[in-house]
Amino acid sequence: MQKHILFFFVMIAAARVASAQQRVSIGVLGGVPFLDTNEPGDESRPYIVGPAVEFRLSAGFAIEVDALYRRIGNSVGSEFSSILSGSNLLTTNSYFNRQRGNDWEFPFLGKYYFRPRNAAWQPFLGTGWALRTVGLHENISGTFTDASGTSHFDSVQIHFRSNVGAGAVFAAGVRFRVGRLFVIPELRYTYWGSTVQTELRKNEAAGLVGISF
Repeated sequence: MQKHILFFFVMIAAARVASAQQRVSIGVLGGVPFLDTNEPGDESRPYIVGPAVEFRLSAGFAIEVDALYRRIGNSVGSEFSSILSGSNLLTTNSYFNRQRGNDWEFPFLGKYYFRPRNAAWQPFLGTGWALRTVGLHENISGTFTDASGTSHFDSVQIHFRSNVGAGAVFAAGVRFRVGRLFVIPELRYTYWGSTVQTELRKNEAAGLVGISF
């Protein structure tokens, strides 16, 4: 009798775990950005990647939380010539600014699926907010000529992290069932508003593909 009771409680616990797992999808997102940066000299990597977790609610609603990474960069340089005062010596000076950074974005989306979960394909719409933080490394270097005509090279390195920014996110896509997996192509747009860093995109659009189970 005790064995039957123990088996009964084990089956209930297993059913609860299975039910919980059916309400949570874990996967990965990857894609490419569509919009250019605000300034020329963009050298950012053309990809976005990161994990994604979706919590399914009732009546076709869901909540998705992502952690998306991209490598950003920007380089600006100039070169100019001048004649030293009091002489006919022509000098060439240069300036170069190189920035590299790790951009992390954390979108929180509310989603609605227009077809039932067991359908072969489910179109959806989503909207929400995203947080962003960027760690930047900046290298500023240049050559200049002093009054004696001697050329000098100088450089300085700066490390800093931007303040946490917030933006509005809008998404649309379709989830396809492929065996025990789901393939989810989508379009996503994020409006960040004004920003002081020219290497960051103010308005972003991206094509993403997710794989989850």
